[in-house]
Amino acid sequence: MITRTPIGLRAALVAAAALGWSLGANAQMTTAGTSINNRATVNYSVGGLVQAPIESSPTGNVTPGVGAGIDTAFLVDNMINLTVTEVSGNNTVVTPGVANGLLAFRVTNTGNSQEGYQLTVTEEIGTLLFGNTDNAQFGLANLVIRVDEDPSAGDGTGDGIYNGTETATAIDRLNPSQDIIVFVVSPTVPLTLINGNFANVNLEARAAVPGTTGGTLETASAGANLPTTIEVLFADTNGFDATESATDQFAVQTAGLTITKVQTVLDDGFGSASPRAIPGATVAYVTTILNTGSIAAQAVSFSDPIPANTTLFPDQYSASGDVGITGGLVATCNADAADADADGCGLTAGNLTVSSAVLGNIAGGASVQVQFQVKIN
Repeated sequence: MITRTPIGLRAALVAAAALGWSLGANAQMTTAGTSINNRATVNYSVGGLVQAPIESSPTGNVTPGVGAGIDTAFLVDNMINLTVTEVSGNNTVVTPGVANGLLAFRVTNTGNSQEGYQLTVTEEIGTLLFGNTDNAQFGLANLVIRVDEDPSAGDGTGDGIYNGTETATAIDRLNPSQDIIVFVVSPTVPLTLINGNFANVNLEARAAVPGTTGGTLETASAGANLPTTIEVLFADTNGFDATESATDQFAVQTAGLTITKVQTVLDDGFGSASPRAIPGATVAYVTTILNTGSIAAQAVSFSDPIPANTTLFPDQYSASGDVGITGGLVATCNADAADADADGCGLTAGNLTVSSAVLGNIAGGASVQVQFQVKIN
């Protein structure tokens, strides 16, 4: 194919739209490369006598008789048009660490010739979608394109379901009026994301020569129309550049933990109204684990090194309760060596640990407090 710039095409399409004419995927369009042929016949008389008919030809025919003319013919050109749409109509909820978080797009060939498509994914910044403003990035290294093609059935086929066996990153061939699903997949949703993050992801499809796996882009034809050549016109209304795109959104929902730790000097040994942190003073530590998310934090555990120059003050919450718990599964536990009594609290190499058997799960909006006391050496 040679290239030709679509001079006047924009005006023609606008006029067509005003008449209610659509170049949609369901329109019955003549396939590119189809030869359109016809031949005119002129009948006439001279002096009342009927003469032999004369048929037309592109260069002018003067020879009378049926079959003496030549058809005037041209080839239907390649009108490239496509659409890219987001499939679900809403965002995709994911949790950090989940495998194969995915977005789905539909690419449709609304032109009149088989096409391939080069696919590109980008992350948007600060855009609004589904009522949510983009405020996070997955990182392009964490996003891959997978075309829903079944190699055993040929190009342009798929079941609309991500099976994990897809490997194609471009659309090799798509027939007119045919569509296919393209997935943008995060193999592992980044653990750096937090509750309330929204990431808007854009998929762009650009027409490519079929059979090149998106490697050779189509170009619009330039110069005067050549009737015997299949030329290329870009008919996509969003820029007339054989490129269309759509955006989908990941919505991160997870436990949103806020950890707050405060210390209070309880007693300095002198009965001070405002105790001072002096050797021999008792200091209480209170750590609050608050779940501001909408999903429960499961199997929550806690560790905290006993500060240097201090010693754990035992049995301050019960007869054998070195640690006080509020909102957990038990009220106190004993921080013995390596949790020898298996009550869920232990002290190993100066590190205080409280297991999930003590703290349990923390529902969205709920909190748990862990308290212990030390003496300043």
